[in-house]
Amino acid sequence: MPPAKKKDLSSELISAALPLFAEKGTTLTMEEIAAKAGVDAAAARERFEDPVDILHEAYRRGYSQMERLLREPITGSLEDHMGVLFDGMMLSIDAFGPENYLGIVYRATGDRVLLEIVKRQSGKVNFAVKAFMVDMVTRSIIEEVEEVEKVNQELVASFVEHLAMLLEGKKLPAVRRSWVKKAAAMFRPCPMTAPSAMFE
Repeated sequence: MPPAKKKDLSSELISAALPLFAEKGTTLTMEEIAAKAGVDAAAARERFEDPVDILHEAYRRGYSQMERLLREPITGSLEDHMGVLFDGMMLSIDAFGPENYLGIVYRATGDRVLLEIVKRQSGKVNFAVKAFMVDMVTRSIIEEVEEVEKVNQELVASFVEHLAMLLEGKKLPAVRRSWVKKAAAMFRPCPMTAPSAMFE
């Protein structure tokens, strides 16, 4: 008989906390999280000092996954690159899932502490997206990006809008295709790597 798998307390606490953050914001207590996770509050406190630390860890894990993916070499068209960017942004909210992530973003509109956390974490994602765009310019996938801050904000905002489609019942592959098409339209492909130029 194989040995029982050891529970990952941090992951259990994150899974329990995220829907509670979407519901209650930063008024959430460690006791509520521990109860939902089915663990002792003292054990939860040994792992995380307070609920906000759990939220930061969820964001940190997602951002690390996104960063790893975006650092891998990519080949293919502009659409292929946008697909990888979508996948990276999905990884950034992997611990949350679309419903909890959108719930937390909504809850942040009335919770100043939560709003600051969401803004700070969004800034990290924006930085990764900008670095990704710079890499595409460097490798001649796209031409120079004018108004990079505006394009960056539009990419991230449209990603969040597309997440809402998942809650409306659309399937992830269809949402991904829709976002990739919209995102790719924000750029001018570099003539050297555009498919028409490659076959002339």
